[in-house]
Amino acid sequence: MKTFNFFKILTSFTAILCCYLFFLLCLSPQSFLFDLGIEGNEPAYFISRRAGMLMLGISVLLFFARNVPHSPARQAIVLSISVTMFGLVIAGSYEFLRGYVNSAIFGPIVTESILAASFFYIWLSNQKQPLRLLLEKG
Repeated sequence: MKTFNFFKILTSFTAILCCYLFFLLCLSPQSFLFDLGIEGNEPAYFISRRAGMLMLGISVLLFFARNVPHSPARQAIVLSISVTMFGLVIAGSYEFLRGYVNSAIFGPIVTESILAASFFYIWLSNQKQPLRLLLEKG
């Protein structure tokens, strides 16, 4: 029961965050890029608006999944979001190390790290079989 409440809170928070990112990326891509120290141009704004649509899709998925009980579908959702957030952490860290973005990326990196770990915790804690057995079956 405890994990279900954590899932509901986590998906609700992430849905709100992704909805905020949708509006920011679609309505104000210049501001978003400027905050990260990236010089904007029309192709960058185009990509930002497209990324915003992805954020909207994730937001809708998580909003409507927030009440889903434990199931293989819910496990797929939490693992997918965990992998996505972890990928964003890697991408943001890489771009910072190569000097493409400024230190403002640390806020998103920390947030994405917490979300990745939290969704992975839910996925791992709801596994019916040890991970080793899942990998052997694969």
